[in-house]
Amino acid sequence: MKNLALNTKTLHTAFDKPATATKNTKVGSVFTTPVILLLLLGIGLRVFHFWDNRSLWIDEIYLATSLIKMNFGELLAPYLDYEQKAPVGFLWLARTSVLLFGTNEMALRLIPLLSGIASLFLFLPVARYFLKPLGVTVALGILALAPPLVYHAVEIKQYGFELFAAILVLYLYIRFHKSQHIGALLFWGSAGVVIIWCSYTAIFLFAGIGMGLGLYYLLKKDWPALFRSLIPSGLWLVSFAVNYFLFTYKHAGSDWLTIWFRTYGGFMPLSPAAIGWLIQKVFAALHYPLGLSWYSLHFEYNAVLRILARMAWLPLIFLGLGLFRFFKLDKKAFLIMVLPVGLHLFASALEVYPFFDRLTVYLAPIFILFIARGCQYLVELLPARQQFWQYALPILLLAGPFANSARQAINPAFFGDYKKSYQREALLYINEHYQPGDTVYVYWNTWPAYNFYKNAYGLKFEAIIGRDVRAISDSYAAYFQNLQPDFKSLTGKKRVWVIYNKFAMNKIGDIEGQPAWYYHDKLKTLRMIQAQFDTMGQKQDSFETIDMKVNLYDMSGK
Repeated sequence: MKNLALNTKTLHTAFDKPATATKNTKVGSVFTTPVILLLLLGIGLRVFHFWDNRSLWIDEIYLATSLIKMNFGELLAPYLDYEQKAPVGFLWLARTSVLLFGTNEMALRLIPLLSGIASLFLFLPVARYFLKPLGVTVALGILALAPPLVYHAVEIKQYGFELFAAILVLYLYIRFHKSQHIGALLFWGSAGVVIIWCSYTAIFLFAGIGMGLGLYYLLKKDWPALFRSLIPSGLWLVSFAVNYFLFTYKHAGSDWLTIWFRTYGGFMPLSPAAIGWLIQKVFAALHYPLGLSWYSLHFEYNAVLRILARMAWLPLIFLGLGLFRFFKLDKKAFLIMVLPVGLHLFASALEVYPFFDRLTVYLAPIFILFIARGCQYLVELLPARQQFWQYALPILLLAGPFANSARQAINPAFFGDYKKSYQREALLYINEHYQPGDTVYVYWNTWPAYNFYKNAYGLKFEAIIGRDVRAISDSYAAYFQNLQPDFKSLTGKKRVWVIYNKFAMNKIGDIEGQPAWYYHDKLKTLRMIQAQFDTMGQKQDSFETIDMKVNLYDMSGK
């Protein structure tokens, strides 16, 4: 009993230490058993899905098409293929990986993987600066286990790299924000200069830090510190201005993309509706990118569990408590973390940068720190004898992301949710069964996948690319009439492969939902497409996945 009491006292003493006191602890104490386990889990999940080497989904194909064929100079062009946009630093790193390791998916995803693993280790000192041991464990657990963050660590897009850049910005803050040496401040500013060229969203963080420090020192009337803070802030501003006028402004959003984000709620309304929009965005962020909602566990038969899981009530409570504790005890940290979120919201209201889904991944470390601080604070409020809750609350918080990530590891078909694609498998199925003299017809919505894999994998067949005649058609009847030249080119052939994507109904530049007749009933559209080919020949073989359809026809009798 004496040992138990001593252990309990030691546990609460650790909880009562100020967060910044942990900076002086021995290195060995950093890697506690929970921390080691979470690091191993986080690394393991990322490496597993990297080696699983899934097919690229359509957004990855759009960017990867440029990465496998453009040189470093060409990647600086205003638009990449398919109007893609990504920071120069990220593009060059990804291109370097392709040059070193080839045009395969794993080479393309290597930079996101390395940045995802580095994020776990770099976040540890950041969390230890702001949090006590329990909070550190919770924060690292969310970052390591959240399914969206695992996904972006193995996606050939810049969002996982943006997350790493955000953590690096926070790490530089904890290292240098109290420095009084000009050399250290110049290094801080110079490091930010480089990061801004590698990350679009880093400017929100740097601007928030600069404004937060300035406001904090202004209110404290600490004039020397205020003027010192202008050194790194000035360098960041100059770097952003140069990058913006050389590259970023050329990548201004296209009208069709603005309409898409407006349609799906990416921009904060400048009206009373903003209140409801903000509430919705808070709940959305808990699910994506933080992965804390249990919603993905699919409670099909229990409405109560489904509602509770969708609401993500526990992390919402922790988020509120964390905001309160930071504001009360560390206003400087509160300002530098809240202002980047506010700046992003302001940009979304101006329709400059949407507050939407994957575009908020870089804010995950800030949200995580607030939630972990709230969890830590609630545990501190509990009596010493209530040790059960000291473990139950963190476990409840992490149960959702752990279960969902485990489910996706057991069955990778769930990984990525709607982004899971089998375009490579479908094209390789044709490639493996292709015979000399065969004809391959690629419906227009699968052309980007064919174009990429033809170059990346050296497919042995040259396909006929189906024409996109939606714009010159006003009905299904007119659409299929305008496709008659395509159909006639296939008539009379012995073996004709037909491949199409069952879900990718839009292409770059399309206005969402236009033409209306085509998108009125997507299932009807797919049925009619399939029926048209079925009437043209005798089906000999087929291959089907959740998103792809491949059929082999004998059209010689038609």
